[in-house]
Amino acid sequence: MGLAVKEVSKSFGDIAAVRKVSLDIPPGIVYGLIGPNGAGKTTTMRMIMTILNPDRGEITWKGQPVYKVASRHFGYLPEERGLYPNMTIRDQLRFFAALHGISGATVDREIDEWITRLDLTEHAGKKIEELSKGNAQKVQFVAALLHHPELLILDEPFSGLDPVNVRLLKSALLHLAAGGTSILFSTHRMEHVEELCQRLALIRGGEIVAEGTVDEVRRSTGRMFLRLQLD
Repeated sequence: MGLAVKEVSKSFGDIAAVRKVSLDIPPGIVYGLIGPNGAGKTTTMRMIMTILNPDRGEITWKGQPVYKVASRHFGYLPEERGLYPNMTIRDQLRFFAALHGISGATVDREIDEWITRLDLTEHAGKKIEELSKGNAQKVQFVAALLHHPELLILDEPFSGLDPVNVRLLKSALLHLAAGGTSILFSTHRMEHVEELCQRLALIRGGEIVAEGTVDEVRRSTGRMFLRLQLD
């Protein structure tokens, strides 16, 4: 029993952002939520994180309402990045770890391991305002996982990253998944889902239009290929 989103809807005035969305995400898998901008991905994730309350429906993690467990058991990388520009990478990560009650030599070792894994070593003493967008994004990614969340929720984690950093982040996600972390991430690019996900949901206009494995969703969307041979 993992994350269960049941018939969840959310409107903002006359705009229905999410309409009767249901998801069933077992523990320990990488799950993709794919769709165009404005499809309802971010609103769905914010409801899972209890940043927004659904108008209807319910969301549970291992049978418990998410409002009881999200702060302790979930990690979140929002679409809007939020770091303190005048703090160095290490100080920033120590601060976020301390918010979850974690400090000391153990977390310092973990921070150093992640700095190395994500190729941030030469920037570790720099302030956030001195970093490129991609490197700042990697720092916030580490901040979301230092408390060892059971479920890691990532809203468009590859947005704005160059190919090298995309590859580093994908490797990190697979490393976390191999260690038992459940991962839910949103994207609008199918190749990210194909490389990482055991299951995915295609969302459009606030509704789930297809769900299953990559092959199942491909078949259900009726994609056709036209092959041309030129003289």
